[in-house]
Amino acid sequence: MADSAQSNAHTRQRADAVSELFRNHNRMLVRFLQAKLQNEQEAREIAQEAYVRLLELGRTGAVGFLRAYLFKIASNLAVDRLRSRIARERIDAMQPDALEDWADQRPVESEILAADEIRVFWACLGELPAHYRQTFILSRLDNLSTAEIAKRIGKSDRMVRRYLVHVLIYCRCRIEGLSVAAAIKRIEEGKTSYD
Repeated sequence: MADSAQSNAHTRQRADAVSELFRNHNRMLVRFLQAKLQNEQEAREIAQEAYVRLLELGRTGAVGFLRAYLFKIASNLAVDRLRSRIARERIDAMQPDALEDWADQRPVESEILAADEIRVFWACLGELPAHYRQTFILSRLDNLSTAEIAKRIGKSDRMVRRYLVHVLIYCRCRIEGLSVAAAIKRIEEGKTSYD
């Protein structure tokens, strides 16, 4: 009985989060998709399907990260739609250059999505203790070896490696939508969703 009530509350929470996303970001999502698809009706269809898929996620995750998921889902659906359209056009018109023309347009869209993912990643990194952030920054931005980092922060090489692994696991879990507590638990268990 308690599990059913908790499940219902979880479903309501997810629906509320998706409703808020719809109110705040639907116009931007449809415009984003319309720019990709060059078709308003298809853009609206893909946006609707993206919301449905977001509702079907097994976990709600942090509301702040649902927007990134929504746009990623919508982008993937739009790419699938474009591939199908291009395949049909190739068969119908036998124009092999259609895919190449479309591929030339993708870098800008990929850069926009990558920038959004980087923003989410840095937000996740900001949730971690300072020594984790410092270790990651020294490794990835300053290109220091783990031995150099260990010397600089006064920890062992092994501990530095452990910090780096924990940062990556934590950020991946948060980006996947896990809560802070669930991401920390995942680190403590030494598991990722890919194990």
